[in-house]
Amino acid sequence: MENLIKTLNKVEEGLVGMSLLGLAILTFIETGLRYTVSYTFAWFGEFANYMMIFCTYLGAAIGVKYGTHFSMEALTEYAPDRVSHLLKVFAYMMSGILCILFVYYGIVHILKLQSFGVKSSAMQLPMFIPYIPIPLFSIMMAFRFFVLSHKHFMSFLKREPFGRVRKK
Repeated sequence: MENLIKTLNKVEEGLVGMSLLGLAILTFIETGLRYTVSYTFAWFGEFANYMMIFCTYLGAAIGVKYGTHFSMEALTEYAPDRVSHLLKVFAYMMSGILCILFVYYGIVHILKLQSFGVKSSAMQLPMFIPYIPIPLFSIMMAFRFFVLSHKHFMSFLKREPFGRVRKK
């Protein structure tokens, strides 16, 4: 199981890295063509927007894994260890629930777009396809938030010290 998780993490990080690299290369080519031969691709603006949606939500899921999202640490830094763990349990649980709402409303939005049969203007891509990363990667974010919440709850039960940023 541990190997599967490590493999998924590598795939996830490789995918976001390659997506951003591909987007940067295409942007460079598009800019070069625009200023040298006065030619632009009609589909590039749409493609760039859809890739940014993909990279944003995948990057947000990776950010939960590494704990790089912004957070307010004042209460947890000065509260006793057990209270700090409970505050983290509550914060991660609420974040996970919010991500579940992203999943729900993302799926509702995708189903509406699919039923309307809307296509993008330049690429003629069904419009529900670019929005699939929103609920997909929100599921990953929710799972990771719930795992972090469980970790702090178990630390609370075991009376483990809280890892603080500031030193006592």
